Amino acid sequence: MAKNVLTDTLSIPDKENLTMNRPSSLLILAGVLSFCAAIFQAVIAFVPEWSAALGAGDALASNPPLLLALGLLVALLLVIFGLYGLSGAGVIRRLPLLRLGLLAIGLLYSMVGINFIFQVLAMLGILPSAGPIPIYQLLVSFGALVTALAYLIGLAVNWKRLSTKPARAHP
Repeated sequence: MAKNVLTDTLSIPDKENLTMNRPSSLLILAGVLSFCAAIFQAVIAFVPEWSAALGAGDALASNPPLLLALGLLVALLLVIFGLYGLSGAGVIRRLPLLRLGLLAIGLLYSMVGINFIFQVLAMLGILPSAGPIPIYQLLVSFGALVTALAYLIGLAVNWKRLSTKPARAHP
């Protein structure tokens, strides 16, 4: 059997090995977007006026300790989401229940992001609207939709790779 001189010389890896070891760009994007959302959440938690302007209720905005505690709790949750994204991408170590976690995170983001579609339909007059939709609500919904898609598509593309458990070291 003749050898293929070109592929032996260039040592081109087969497609399966190439995709199994390459970090997932979509899950990296999802993780980074979650970290950005965490930073934004933490920043507005420290400034009640900003929180009120961005839709926090009067009861929450008028109680700075509660606003700070809840804002930082949400920021911490978003950091955990970001870590799961990076873990799914293969950038950091594998976290527990990785596939289930990525699916849950993607579905949570999609519940917020689906509002973007309804908001756009209301702006176009296709759906009824109680009033004008603030631009920050559109941006938050759009960001959540993009992040949801990054998590869910990244999970789907990497499903097989994420199902394999890392090999244990033998003592």
